[in-house]
Amino acid sequence: MKKYLTMTAAVLVILIIINHFTLKQAVELCEESKKDAHIDRDLFAINWSVSCKE
Repeated sequence: MKKYLTMTAAVLVILIIINHFTLKQAVELCEESKKDAHIDRDLFAINWSVSCKE
């Protein structure tokens, strides 16, 4: 049982890290195109959206 809990926690952490990395890249793309990034996200940034506005 411990093995499955550890594996589940590890997968969850990896998915959260990938999600944050993707959010950061979306913001950087807005900034590269000389626009302001407007970010809408929930508490843990699981659901998010980025709008590039001038």
